[in-house]
Amino acid sequence: MAKHGLKYYIPGAIALLFGIAAFCMMFLTAVSYSNGGTIVDVSYSYTGAQLAFGYTETIGEGAFEVSTTILTFNFMAFIAFLLPLVGGILALLFQNGLVTKIVTCACFVVGAVFLFSMVGFATIGMEEFQQAVVEELSASLGAGPIVGAILAILGAVVCFFKGSIAKAFDK
Repeated sequence: MAKHGLKYYIPGAIALLFGIAAFCMMFLTAVSYSNGGTIVDVSYSYTGAQLAFGYTETIGEGAFEVSTTILTFNFMAFIAFLLPLVGGILALLFQNGLVTKIVTCACFVVGAVFLFSMVGFATIGMEEFQQAVVEELSASLGAGPIVGAILAILGAVVCFFKGSIAKAFDK
């Protein structure tokens, strides 16, 4: 087996950067709900971190303080942001083989599909009263999952062509 220089790890590092960037999109707006500006304008927006890990809202102060859980832990939203990061880590750690290529590309592609499906996953972790509130509102995908999914697709492309990219840097 031939020894590889530092240049051999550059495609894995690029894939890892795409995975980290896709994971960081968790902190941007993921899903927005609005009623389209009828008589009373109602809108809610949640970040990916709120959808994944939960969200509690506190109203009032002191003795009149009331805490209400809006969102609970949502495994599907969490895995949507985590899969591209896992794919990037695996791309950096393991050599370019068929199984590694399949697993890393699958992590990025499934993560991208889940990110594009974030609107459907948003109600999984919602409390019943919040589901009733947003049921009549129109939902839209935010910038975080869209950019994260695009970065995940780019990471999948890098993983798929990892051997070719490594050979290009070797010259």
